[in-house]
Amino acid sequence: MNRNKLLIAISVGCLAIPLPAFTQDEEGSSATGSSGLSASVAIADRFYVSPMATYTLADSDRGTKNGLGGTVAIGKQFQQRFAFELAAHYASFKADANGADSAKLVSGAVRGLLFPTSGGLYGLAGLGYGRFKDHPGLDPDYRSILWTVGMGYLVGPFDLVATGVSLRAEVAFRSDMHRGELTADKYNNALNEGVASLGLLIPIGAGPAPAPLAPEPEVASVEVVPVVAPTDTDGDGVTDDADQCPDTPPGTAVDATGCPLPEPTPPPVPDCQSPENGAPVSLEGCKAGDKIVLRGVTFEFDRANLVRNAKTILDQAGDALLSAQNIRVEIAGHTDARGSDAYNSKLSNQRAQSVMNYLTERGIAADRMSAKGYGESEPVADNDTDEGRELNRRVELKIVE
Repeated sequence: MNRNKLLIAISVGCLAIPLPAFTQDEEGSSATGSSGLSASVAIADRFYVSPMATYTLADSDRGTKNGLGGTVAIGKQFQQRFAFELAAHYASFKADANGADSAKLVSGAVRGLLFPTSGGLYGLAGLGYGRFKDHPGLDPDYRSILWTVGMGYLVGPFDLVATGVSLRAEVAFRSDMHRGELTADKYNNALNEGVASLGLLIPIGAGPAPAPLAPEPEVASVEVVPVVAPTDTDGDGVTDDADQCPDTPPGTAVDATGCPLPEPTPPPVPDCQSPENGAPVSLEGCKAGDKIVLRGVTFEFDRANLVRNAKTILDQAGDALLSAQNIRVEIAGHTDARGSDAYNSKLSNQRAQSVMNYLTERGIAADRMSAKGYGESEPVADNDTDEGRELNRRVELKIVE
């Protein structure tokens, strides 16, 4: 049936999303609340309780309308990335026929949660056992194995209580392995349904302890002794007892001995260099032909949309271009070797154009810039390793003149 096919497709997507993927670009997202910590980090290996309201998209073969209910889970986090919980669930399904009693589900399950990053996203899988009562059809009271797979997200923590509270949302695929005859004209091995949940996750016990403050240094008492100021006859800032050139003309720059300083030599012109991680972008010493790699300018997976951190680096690049009005640049996009040449060329060109559009909005004249995608044609590292592919995925500013 169409609904079962849709639910099976949702379950495959739920399995795929939490797992680490080898993508063109990755962004570490983190849902944080008033405490400044991500929700998964704030649980801090503690026990927790999680009440949630649920809505079930009932299988059409069940012969009922969609169900409303609730879940209460008690769990424990292990090493920040994993959590296991025991969950009790109740749901009520109205029958399609008017006036019929509601079908009721009471179940329990063991569920595992996997946090692929330090943010709020997690995948879940569970196995449970449930009892359906007053079910329409030939088998009104039956027991069944229930398995669940899905994904969820934690937003928070928020300082509603001392331990910290996070908002919890889930979508899941549930299969009711009833293996029984439920209707007069249907015999199925399973009923497949979607379940959406929304509620809270409340850790139990003390949260992460704040870092201890460094003690203030002790100040020893010092006896104040009056000091007679030495004289400086020529007023060059060096007292007479240390002045080896006592008759320096007023306004002359002198060294520690009171003698005139040699004429300063102009500082060397710095070489044009790509900034290190976290360093500001600079165009000092850059000339035609030089290239600056903008590390950290990344995009959404297989798209040309800039991520939030990339915009911070491009703001620095925009400031550098505003300070060097005589410089024109080519914005070059590069990818790694995964995918076809035509696809990588198109994607890199779109990303280079996205960077140019952002810099134009920052006030850089469009006639000072051009955008070009080189795809995988100019690698700077080995495409057979993760590290090499990460270096090959890059955006460069090429000085034209």
